[in-house]
Amino acid sequence: MLEEERCHHPWLKLLGIILATFLGAFLAFYFAVDMTMNKMMNPDYQIRKMEKMMRHQEKKFHRFEEKMMENPFEPQMAPMLVNLVKESDEYKLIVDLKPLGGDDKNVDVKLNDNIITVSGEVEKSGRHGERIMNFSQAFYLDENVDAQKMTKERKGSKYIITVPFEE
Repeated sequence: MLEEERCHHPWLKLLGIILATFLGAFLAFYFAVDMTMNKMMNPDYQIRKMEKMMRHQEKKFHRFEEKMMENPFEPQMAPMLVNLVKESDEYKLIVDLKPLGGDDKNVDVKLNDNIITVSGEVEKSGRHGERIMNFSQAFYLDENVDAQKMTKERKGSKYIITVPFEE
């Protein structure tokens, strides 16, 4: 009889391990589902979730509203690209090249009768198609300027035009 008990004993041990594993997995699953359900049924969690969804929808609405208000045929104002600085014996016009693709070849400078005009144009390709940006700014220089001594130089992303004058 002892031999018969020995033969069935490994099967009983295996059956016990399988039963314990199944019971452990079931308890772990039940615990995870119970925690998730308690969290989801918590009013604070639901309020935070709704607030997050409302903020997201509000952002989408504002983007849509801004897009609808834009007129694709209306020219858009560019930021100030040219700044005029008057020093003791010269004028300096400082042009920001970043919006112009960083290329000083996109800038044109003309000086006629103490009026200096800085203009430029650049084509930009984007995901919504191509756009052409152009600008023109004119400044009246109230001193006697010497157009022959006008210099142009590039320093980093700035294009500096120097126009000396005589008092």
